[in-house]
Amino acid sequence: VSRQKLASGRFSRSNDFRADADLPSAQRTELSDYKHSGYDRGHMAPAAVMKWSYQAMSESFLLSNIAPQVGPGFNRGIWRVLEKRVRQWVNQRGELYVITGPAYIGDSPKTLGKSGVAVPSHFYKIAFDPVRVEAIAFLLPNTPLSSRDLPLYITSIDKIEQTTGLDFLKELNESVEDLVESSVQILPW
Repeated sequence: VSRQKLASGRFSRSNDFRADADLPSAQRTELSDYKHSGYDRGHMAPAAVMKWSYQAMSESFLLSNIAPQVGPGFNRGIWRVLEKRVRQWVNQRGELYVITGPAYIGDSPKTLGKSGVAVPSHFYKIAFDPVRVEAIAFLLPNTPLSSRDLPLYITSIDKIEQTTGLDFLKELNESVEDLVESSVQILPW
């Protein structure tokens, strides 16, 4: 995400939630999966950073970019606050690489609808500054949380990698990657 893309935004939020027709039907989430589920359709790549392009805005509402999130206190609370904070950091720093996704900790996750959409137990967000070569990472349980408690969910990228089994920032020099991924930043970042 860059300051220029945020500043060039002129396209409004479309709210055009829809199934991703590029996915085979057996792997596709449908709108009906969320109906009466009690979960919000939570963006992984937020619509608020997609205002620079009509197509990007529209595609941010594909259900392949959406995961079930608790609404009050999470999607409409602490998660919204975190997304806004990341946009502020982009404006301050010029550019950030932002990595976001679901995490599944514990037993088999609850599922929604006929498609069996798995409800994440947690969500993570990593903001990496390629100029300063530093990052801040968050791992939040998918439950109602107080937005003022956001600093309690700051963690290391290493912890998120252990939780998800994914490897982030692997393009960095190994010693730099180890240093960035093991550190735990504090707010204000």
